[in-house]
Amino acid sequence: MARPLRKVLKYRDQTGATLEEHTAHWAEFTWEAGPVIVTHKDGLWGVVQVWAVSVEEGKRVIRHAAEIAGVDPDTTGRWEISGTANPRYGRRATMAVKILREGYLSVTKRDGPSGLPDVAA
Repeated sequence: MARPLRKVLKYRDQTGATLEEHTAHWAEFTWEAGPVIVTHKDGLWGVVQVWAVSVEEGKRVIRHAAEIAGVDPDTTGRWEISGTANPRYGRRATMAVKILREGYLSVTKRDGPSGLPDVAA
């Protein structure tokens, strides 16, 4: 049996939204992972990258992150599209935020570039 896919999506919040606001924003969100790599570069929020089933799906995920982060990826920065044909990478699966044993969502936030993140309690 194949191991479950795990993806990490990182971005810099430009709005100062709370951990609770970020958690609520991602609570019901899902997307379809796949062999297309959609990246947003040169924005204030860092380099944001997602593996998706299509370019449109990857941009949908990044735009969802942009909503809570206070960024408009269509007017700031630039899109970059790549991908892989290697069957070992880019597996297709429905992705959602991991639910921890305690029932909390695996969403974290930290105020600066280093140090441990805050976690929902």
